[in-house]
Amino acid sequence: MDLNQYLASDRMDYLPFLSKGYIMDWLLKSEQYWLRSFVRALRKEEYYTFYKPNKLLKYYYARRKNSLGRKLGFFIPAGCFGPGLKIYHYGSILINPKTRVGKNCTIHGNCCLGSKGVYPDDSPVIGDNVDIGQGAQVLGGIMIADGVKIGAGAIVTKSILEQNVTVVGIPARIVHQQTT
Repeated sequence: MDLNQYLASDRMDYLPFLSKGYIMDWLLKSEQYWLRSFVRALRKEEYYTFYKPNKLLKYYYARRKNSLGRKLGFFIPAGCFGPGLKIYHYGSILINPKTRVGKNCTIHGNCCLGSKGVYPDDSPVIGDNVDIGQGAQVLGGIMIADGVKIGAGAIVTKSILEQNVTVVGIPARIVHQQTT
């Protein structure tokens, strides 16, 4: 897999280089510009860490990702998300390095995916096609099935093993079974 294929696997809306939209986005430095820049740096760090190891480029993109992450409020380590990541908003997205998220995850701002702060450090395993709403938290060594939608402000502390459901509330509970 080459770098362009790896970057194209994400669902971020990348504009063609030097197109009118690209130039306007670069000049205006819109929210989407910064989000795309962060995800691109994240994926390049992963590429040069796992697929085509190159220490110099790995550290360069890790530094770039961390610098953008401080600006946007993100802490997302390399290797946590599968292909197809979509981030809609910036602001305090915290991901524990041991968290694993499947492909085509959508994540909104002010989210936390991590441990409960107890020893041993255990983090969630999240399936494919999961949508994590604004301000949601997924905590502890739990599993989230494929196709789950986690509502805004929900706090998930127990495994959700049913596929294609919507969970909301504190603590999160299933409120809707989605039809496919």
